[in-house]
Parts: sequence; C-alpha cells; structure tokens
Amino acid sequence: MASTEARVKSKPRSTVKDQEDVLKVLGVLKVATATQILHLVRPHLSDNKVMRNALLVLQAKGKVLSEGNTAGPAGRFGAPDRNGEPSQKLWSLTAAGLDAAGSLLGRDAQEIGGRARGAGQGGAPHAMAVNATIVAFTRGGIGDITSWRTEVPHALAATGKQNVRADAVLRAKEAGLPLLMVEVDRATEPVQRLADKVASYAACYRRQVNNPATPGTWTARSRDGAGSVPYWQTLYPDSGLPGWPPLAFVFTGAGPRALHNRIQELATLTREHWAADDRQFDDGDGFLDFTDKVPLVLTTLDRLREHGPHGPAWRRVAQERGAEFEPLLTALADTRTKAAYQQRAAKRRAAADARWQAELAARAAEQAQRLQQWQAEEDAERAPVVPRCATPDCEQLVNAEVDWYTEITIPPQDGVYCGPCRHDQAYRNRGLRGALRRIRKPSGQA
Repeated sequence: MASTEARVKSKPRSTVKDQEDVLKVLGVLKVATATQILHLVRPHLSDNKVMRNALLVLQAKGKVLSEGNTAGPAGRFGAPDRNGEPSQKLWSLTAAGLDAAGSLLGRDAQEIGGRARGAGQGGAPHAMAVNATIVAFTRGGIGDITSWRTEVPHALAATGKQNVRADAVLRAKEAGLPLLMVEVDRATEPVQRLADKVASYAACYRRQVNNPATPGTWTARSRDGAGSVPYWQTLYPDSGLPGWPPLAFVFTGAGPRALHNRIQELATLTREHWAADDRQFDDGDGFLDFTDKVPLVLTTLDRLREHGPHGPAWRRVAQERGAEFEPLLTALADTRTKAAYQQRAAKRRAAADARWQAELAARAAEQAQRLQQWQAEEDAERAPVVPRCATPDCEQLVNAEVDWYTEITIPPQDGVYCGPCRHDQAYRNRGLRGALRRIRKPSGQA
C-alpha cells in the first residue's frame, strides 16, 4: 500500500498548457530535446523540468515517445558528448500526437508533414542543428514556434517526384520576414552539393504553373499561355515579396576557418544564381537588376547565437556588398536598386527642368529689356526736336522754365529763348522802362 502511494506521489504532473506547447513544438520540429522545447516556449526558465514532466505525461497518454538521445547509439545518456555537453533524450510524436499537434497548430496533414520515425536513434545531429537555428531566431525576437515549418518539400515538376526540401521555412511578416527559406549545413558534404541545392531553389522559383484563380479549363489556359503564376506563389500566396524568396544558409560543424572557406566557395559556385544584372545608361548611372535572382545570405550558427538575427551576423552574397556582416533585414535589402535609380533620375530631370526654366526666364528678361530699349529709341525718334536757346553760350533748351521764385513777369515761350534767358531779358527791360519814365517825367512833378 505504501509503495503504491509513493508511486502515485512520484507521478509527474503537468498543465494542459505545457502539454499543448510541447505538442506544438514537436509538431514543427518533429524531434527535439526538453531543453530546446523549453527555449522555444518558456525562454524565461532555466530548468527544463517543466518540459520533462509534460513529456512524461504525454508519453503516458501515447502521444510522444523517446527513441534515443543526442549522443547517438555509441553514446550514453547523461554523459558528455563530443561537444562537451551532456546528452539528452530525444522526443518525437506518435501518430496520435501528430494528429493532436496538427489540430493545435491548425495545419492539415500535408502541411504538418509526417513523423520522424527512428530519427532519435542516430542522435539526429542535423535536426539538432536546425532546432538550434530556430531557437536562435526565436530568442532573437523573430517569430515563435508557429512561424516555422521544417522539412518542407517544394516540387520542381508537376509529378512531384523531384523537389527541393527546405530544412526550415520561416514566415514572420510582423518582423519584416514574410518568407525565408533556411538551410543548415553541418560540413558533412561537399560544397558543390550546397550549390546544387541553390540551383534547385532557383529552378523552383522559376517554375510557372496555371493560376488556380484564372477562369477557364486547364487546356484553354495552357493553350493561351494566360493565367500562369510562379509555383512558389501558389504555396505562399500572401508573402507580398517583390522578387524571389530569400534563402539563408547557416553553417556549423567545423572550425571558423573551415566554415569561412565553405562560405567563400559557396558564394563562388552559385554566382549565376545570385549576381544581379548591372544596368548602365547614357547618363552614367544605373542599377543592379535582381529580377529572377536568389537573395542569398550566409552565416554560422555560432555567430547567429552570439549576435542574434538582428545583429551583425549575416553576409549578403551580392555585388557591392563586401564581406562585412550585417543584420538580417539590412542584408536582405538590395543595394543600388531600380527604385533608387529612378529617384536619382527623377531628381536629375527635375534639376535639368529647373535649369531650363531658369534659362528661359533669363532669355525672356533679356528680350524684355531689349524690347524696352528699342521702344525707348523709337519713342525718342518720334518725339519733336526741341531747339536750343538762341542766346550765345546758353546750353538750355527753349522749353526750359525758370525753377526759382521771381516777381518779374516772364514772357511766354517763343521757341527762340529759354525761360532763364527770357527772365534775364525781362529784368533788363524793366530797368530800361524805369529810366525812360524818369526821363519823360516833367520837371515840376515830384
């Protein structure tokens, strides 16, 4: 009886919320450790006991199971692995758990994918690297677990037999990332294989299919060549991207120098898929045309963990970008774009128009001044000629008037003498008339 009570007391307990969050994480990641689940849904906690209890309860309900640990078949649970960290149990979903996770995530069977059968038996090193990448994004403030999908196939042909499978797909429009394809490289295969995958993404982006929204039969649309859209837009119809979806590679599994060399080699091998066409024009300006080019950004997992996605962790592989690392949104922004060129061209046209208008205004002012001068000359030619005063050494015109006060009555203009000369003559005449009056005056008159 006592032992039964002890077993009841030691039975793990967990809230419904914790169990639902665990199912959501495993529905996206397919295989994960309790610590990874903790970082994604309870990042404020440091002890993963809450998640371990939830996993044990779900295991008892037949919704999750543990098939191995991160150390792999050669390791021992709890012992340090090759990275010096203790290995942990790997958890995945059962069929019942997959159905429950799909309901919680609101995803159908095709969108949620299948179970990761037996993935934990080999330690799932690639899945652990993908999970670590998703954790770095989420802890860096971009999206949450519902923003992600893993192992997402993108068909290269209508048969669906050939496809490019993304390690992870991020959709976080609120963070400025409506769509991001993520690939994780553990340095276990030649770089040429990575370059081939970039080429497959380019082929997938170029693939055209009939638009389901276009009316008419499939045969009619095919014959007319109308209503075709990029295949990837039918998968992500509300991305709002102006061009192809960006592709991010996260490198890990080797030393800094080896990873740097892999990054350089991948950039060189994939130039035809990311290098923009340089459009130059007669004005000496131009732009980089990124139409039908893959926006490619690269980083290492260590750098992503250190700086976060918003820090200087990413290198954009494109012309005129250099080798410096940038925040993700900055790295994804194209440089010397067509829109920027059009703005510069519009400013040049406006400046040229302003110079032309100023030149026209100057010409108009010069013409008006010239017309005014001509008019003045014509008016001068039409005006009557006023002769000069007949008095010797007088420079005045005959119409010049006296401009000072005088009591002498000045004779009117006579067309011969100017006003001052007529004034002087009147003054002299008044003196002469006075003398004559005195001479004529009889002697007896006073």
